[in-house]
Amino acid sequence: MTPEILFQQTSDFYQCLIHPDLSDVDFQRELDAFRGLRVELDRGLALTLIQENNWRTRLLGLAVGALLREWLLAPVVLELIRQPTGISIVPAGAWLMVQHQQAPSLSPEIDGSESDSGPFGDEVGWVLTRLQAQRVGNLTVDPDEVGPNSGQSLQSQLALYERLCSEN
Repeated sequence: MTPEILFQQTSDFYQCLIHPDLSDVDFQRELDAFRGLRVELDRGLALTLIQENNWRTRLLGLAVGALLREWLLAPVVLELIRQPTGISIVPAGAWLMVQHQQAPSLSPEIDGSESDSGPFGDEVGWVLTRLQAQRVGNLTVDPDEVGPNSGQSLQSQLALYERLCSEN
């Protein structure tokens, strides 16, 4: 499948990935339809989408990577945080957290000093702090806490990626 075909088949699904709500029936329906595409997706597609310099494409690429459990993409996902494009920062952090839970031996080193965060510095720092806390085992996720730039809930993002990589 090509990125263009995926966007045609999923329509505006990428918008649901900004503020996912797993309790919403319509979101669940769209998520199930996306999960139904699993056999048509591959690592190359996920990589292509993630490496684009467009938050819409990156969000869809993260979803494909989680759905396929392509944890070897972790260094590329970390680059999304090092060279951010806004709305993809918190989702990339959540993806890396779920990846670390599923395959810790494949987790890249987290070093916040390498990031070129520019106007997204607050959010990049916020995500990196939580990633490091997870790695040392003292992460707590407040359900009401949101990223400083786009108001994205880390808890909702984690739930999304956990759901995408689940067997069901």
